[in-house]
Amino acid sequence: MDMDAAEDPFAVVARLWEEHGNEFRSPLPRRFLTLEVAGVDLLSTETRLAGCVYTWVRNGGSLHERGIRTVRLILGQLEEALPALTEDDSPQLWHRMHRMARLILAHNTPPTEAASPGDADHAREGMAR
Repeated sequence: MDMDAAEDPFAVVARLWEEHGNEFRSPLPRRFLTLEVAGVDLLSTETRLAGCVYTWVRNGGSLHERGIRTVRLILGQLEEALPALTEDDSPQLWHRMHRMARLILAHNTPPTEAASPGDADHAREGMAR
């Protein structure tokens, strides 16, 4: 049985995110700064997906459409890169990112209401206090 099917998808992504944070820390190995596999800049891919995963976890399993489009794009990039990875590329990191992206796409709960233009002004006022 697939482990993801037996567990709560949110809990799996949260656990994978924690594992990722523990393993993918600064200072990064120098090779990651220029790691390109199959035409995919993996550091850029990691950075963009990390933002989406963080937001999804923080929002209790919800990501807006723009974030979902980003996750979809990154999933495609990871699918291009994964077969070309070598052991020197730390493939476990990129497979974990791929798994998180798949789970987010399969189990996203879209936000229930869009923010109104005045919400941003109100939030800024609250931060200024």
